[in-house]
Amino acid sequence: MKKSIKVLLISSFICVLASASVSCGQTSDSSSKEGSEIVMENTSSKKEDESPETATPSADEEQTPEEATKSENNSASTEEKELPTYSDIETFKENGIFPSGNYVLGEEMPEGVYLFKADQTGHGVEGVYADPDEQKQISAAYVHFDGSRIAELKGNGYVHFSWCTAYDLSKHPEIVNDPFTSSGMFMVGRDIEPGEYHIVPDEGEYGDYAEWHIYSSINCIAPVERASGYGVEGDDIEGATITLNEGEFLETQFCKVAK
Repeated sequence: MKKSIKVLLISSFICVLASASVSCGQTSDSSSKEGSEIVMENTSSKKEDESPETATPSADEEQTPEEATKSENNSASTEEKELPTYSDIETFKENGIFPSGNYVLGEEMPEGVYLFKADQTGHGVEGVYADPDEQKQISAAYVHFDGSRIAELKGNGYVHFSWCTAYDLSKHPEIVNDPFTSSGMFMVGRDIEPGEYHIVPDEGEYGDYAEWHIYSSINCIAPVERASGYGVEGDDIEGATITLNEGEFLETQFCKVAK
């Protein structure tokens, strides 16, 4: 009887221990799971707080030399010189000197008589348009010239010129424009005195051709031509005599003038 009671007590004690063990195991697993969920929430929150723009790259995410160079080039490109600013335009107007570009006639480039001097390439282009996209031409011709060209700019429109510099002649009487040494366009009374002159064809690639025009008006919309002439080798262009009057304009191509 005592032995049976002892066995019963031992069995009960073992059951208590087993129950306690199972209960502890469940508590441990639950705590572990809850701890993992907290860690995951903190990690997720940290990732959300770090946007791609503000996140600090790890050692593995550092830029390669090529990427760094590309980034520097992109940064430098934003610092390139942009179109002329308002202050630039005001400086051009004050000095009466305009570099190649596009200008609003009457606003950015005042009306007046301008001398367009070809740059070091030896030629220039000048024209006046009704629109900034250069689709509606106003000037009588989109002029490609060697040496120099003079134009009277009036009215509304857009002035475009390339490979040359424009000088407001009312502000630059000192600019030299010599018809005795090169082809171009010249103002009688400023660049050459009124009188009679001879045409002298150039020697060289175009030495067998010469052309000249005399204008009484050079308004960009409707220039008025008073006389003209041209010739090739064997014609009477060489030594031809022309008469220039005060206020007129002489244009020569592949030739010069001589007294």
